Amino acid sequence: MTGDMEGHSGWKLRHIFNRKVKQADDVSSKATDDIDFDLNIINTEKPTDYAQLETFHRAVYPVMLLAQCFSLMPLTNIWQLNPRRMRFKFKSLQMLVTIVFMVVTSVLLVSMLKHLFKIGITAKNFVGPVFFTFVECACILFIDLARKWPALMRHWTRLELIFNKPPYEMLPTNLMQRVRLPAVIIIICSIIEHSLYQASAIVNFEQRIIICAEAQNTTADTSFDNYILHNYEYVFQVMPYHRITAVYILLVNGTCTFIWNYMDLFIMMVSKGLAYRFEQISMRIRKLEHEEHISESTFIEIREHYVRMCELLERVDNALSSIILLSCVNNLYFVCCQLLNIFNKLRWPISYVYFWYSTLYLVARTACVFLTAATINDESRSALGVLRRVSTRNWCVEVERLIFQMSTQTVALSGKKFYFLTRRLLFGMAGTIVTYELVLLQFDEPNRRKGLLPLCG
Repeated sequence: MTGDMEGHSGWKLRHIFNRKVKQADDVSSKATDDIDFDLNIINTEKPTDYAQLETFHRAVYPVMLLAQCFSLMPLTNIWQLNPRRMRFKFKSLQMLVTIVFMVVTSVLLVSMLKHLFKIGITAKNFVGPVFFTFVECACILFIDLARKWPALMRHWTRLELIFNKPPYEMLPTNLMQRVRLPAVIIIICSIIEHSLYQASAIVNFEQRIIICAEAQNTTADTSFDNYILHNYEYVFQVMPYHRITAVYILLVNGTCTFIWNYMDLFIMMVSKGLAYRFEQISMRIRKLEHEEHISESTFIEIREHYVRMCELLERVDNALSSIILLSCVNNLYFVCCQLLNIFNKLRWPISYVYFWYSTLYLVARTACVFLTAATINDESRSALGVLRRVSTRNWCVEVERLIFQMSTQTVALSGKKFYFLTRRLLFGMAGTIVTYELVLLQFDEPNRRKGLLPLCG
């Protein structure tokens, strides 16, 4: 009996010891994974050198770092090439900057609405509240995206490790160039657009002050303080004027413009990253076209990678679709508003320059978003012709499955599944814009007949 008890106690001690050792091994393994980020695919003695890999995170992080300067994507360690070190924290400097910006933007929005209710709301003066509302919604959606982004980037990078080694090859224009080039173009165009807006506002203010001063035989005051009080009078109806406050309002206005553009830019960068990997799969399939003997395992591997890319696309779409929907509504509204403005008579040449440039830029930016996102769908189907020409000796059930999946599945980003970003949708949106614009022109006909309002009224 005593021997049985001792044996039982020994078994319990061994069981507890083995469990402790297993827990220690698990902790050690997790720590190694946190440092090396091998992602259960590449298990080498040396840590993975992410500076040498072509990953989407490496391509996009400088643009996202710039976005953090404008109160977006509140993530810590975003500059780390290893995405496992990136974190979302509510208690962080980045989150504090975002919250402060949203509070100030809310003050601008509420004070503008209060002012408009006092003077009367029209289709033209209601553009300001709509603009600030879109910006506030974008901030909220990007906070939600930032919560999901670290896990999404770990999953994305894990899959990209497959495409960084043979039999896959790097494309002539690498991923970094494809992602960052649209960012540079959009940022430069948006700076020009905002500069023209400020120039138009300053010219309108100065000319009005000078002409009205001559007409009323008073002194013209075109100082910075007077300019801010005139252009942002709705703000200082609810708070006292101070020059520091005035400068901060200008900074907030510029930040809102950046966020307004960044929604479209971010969709374009994500689309470029996803389309690049589908293009690699298509290139691999095309290279098999002239081979005489292709094993079934090759097609099994290609289809597995294609399915995993489709799963990644679905995961990205779930995280990004709200921003896509907001972006499309935003573009539809502002394209119609800017088209309405260029059909009206304006007082100064700089106003014509600003409205025409802004309208053309907005239309071009909207078209680029749709065309860039549509490349995902195009690249996912571009190898269909090659697969259909596979010879009978290389034909197998995996080829048939891959053809069926490519031809029947809609591989594209969506706006909350209401619609998919394909080339066909661009023409549908263009038709919608024309329809709404005709309606707006009809309703605005009495105002256009009145002509320009009195300058000193």
